[in-house]
Amino acid sequence: MASRSARSASTDLGLGSRLDLRGVRRRGGLRGAVLVLRGAATAEVRRAVALAGHLCRHHILVAVDGGSRSCRACRLTPDLFVGDGDSSRRIPEDIPAVVYPADKDFSDLSGALAEVALRRVQVVVLAGLVGGRLDHEWTNLFEIGSQAGRFAAILAPTSRGTVMITARGCTARTAPGRTVTLLVLGGSATVSLRGTRWELRRRRLRPGSHGLSNVTGARLDLAVHAGVVALVFPPAGRS
Repeated sequence: MASRSARSASTDLGLGSRLDLRGVRRRGGLRGAVLVLRGAATAEVRRAVALAGHLCRHHILVAVDGGSRSCRACRLTPDLFVGDGDSSRRIPEDIPAVVYPADKDFSDLSGALAEVALRRVQVVVLAGLVGGRLDHEWTNLFEIGSQAGRFAAILAPTSRGTVMITARGCTARTAPGRTVTLLVLGGSATVSLRGTRWELRRRRLRPGSHGLSNVTGARLDLAVHAGVVALVFPPAGRS
């Protein structure tokens, strides 16, 4: 049975106790990773860890450069450090670390996603996706969109709502009457969406407002036939 904090984490998505991701490899149990980014709030880290525990049989905790400070604030010891050290006080010596040169041409998040993909992670949960520098926030969104095909899903519980990015889809029990927005990341996407007030059947969409402010029913079924999309669940009571 999921813990109370894990149930709260799933409720933040407008979900009930069940979320099934399309295209996962079941052999050996679903493996996940929590990536803690610079500036992640304590509450956000705890929600991310709870959500990963709810979804995955096993998960690792990754401090992405300055995210090591947020891990220390939560009294959590990461399983892995990834970064160039420009936003952390020091590079830890007591855990495995992947250290990049400071003059690299990719972000620490990009490197961290590549590292967990090599470790056969299928579900990534991010803490600290939004709320930092504006250019970092946008870069984070573009980066996870470009790498979403490596994973069953990338999720991010934030203070402004919860985001799920996927190139495959999901089925979920949902709390009826909640707002959910479907966004296309990249050039275009072909999707089928059922269980919401406005449904789609193999509809090709481009980035824009077409999927804005849909409404959940008791069950949501999303199939991504091509491209990458994001489901955004604002906090309850906000529309």
